[in-house]
Amino acid sequence: MGDADNPQAGRADQAPSGLRLAHRDPVRGPVGTRRDLGAALIEAAYVMPVFFLLVFGIMEIGLYMNDDLAVGHTVRSGSRMASASGNDTMADYGVVQAARRESTALDEGSIEAIVVYKANGIGEDPTAACQLASVAGRCNYYTPTDFARPQSAWGCVDSASPDRFWCPNTRKVTRGSGGTEFVGVWIKYEHKWVTEIFADTSIITDASVIRLEPRKS
Repeated sequence: MGDADNPQAGRADQAPSGLRLAHRDPVRGPVGTRRDLGAALIEAAYVMPVFFLLVFGIMEIGLYMNDDLAVGHTVRSGSRMASASGNDTMADYGVVQAARRESTALDEGSIEAIVVYKANGIGEDPTAACQLASVAGRCNYYTPTDFARPQSAWGCVDSASPDRFWCPNTRKVTRGSGGTEFVGVWIKYEHKWVTEIFADTSIITDASVIRLEPRKS
C-alpha cells in the first residue's frame, strides 16, 4: 500500500489530537520548558519563606506550650506538698524539692523564682512585693540556688535560712475560726525562643493555691 492510500503516512511526527508540542530550540531545548522552570523558581522564591515561617512557628509554639504545661505541673506539685506538709518545720524544703523533681522538663537555670506564700483564697497570686523578694509573715522567695541547699539549712534555724520570713511552723493548720490557711506556690520562668521569630525570651508565670490540710490542735 503506498503513501497515497494511507492518509496517516507522513504524520508520524505530528502530536496526537488536542496536544501541542513545545517549540524546541536546537541549542537550548524546549522553549516552553524553560519558561515553566523560570515561573516555578519565581513562585518558589515567594512560597518557601512563608512555608519555613509556618514550620518554625509551629515548632516554636509547641516548645512554648511544653514549657507552659511543665510550669503548671510544677506549681501544682509544689502546692500539694505544701498542703500536705502543713506546719511541719521542713515544709518549704519539701515544696522546693517537689517542684525541682516536677520541673525536670524545664531548664533549671531559667527558673527565676519559686514563691511560697500566704493566700487569702483560691486563685490569688502573690503580692507584687512577694514576686520580687521574701516578705516577713507573708512569703518566702526562692531561686535555683536554694535547690542545692542542704536540708540542715532549712527549718528557720538561723538568720540565713531561706524559709525564715514565713516560717512553716507558724502556719495555721487547726480548724478554729475561719479554718486553716491557704498556701500558694508561684513560679516565674524565662522561656527562650529558639529561632527568635516572636521574641528573644518570654516570661511564663503560674500559681496554684490550696488550703492547708487540718491538723489536730
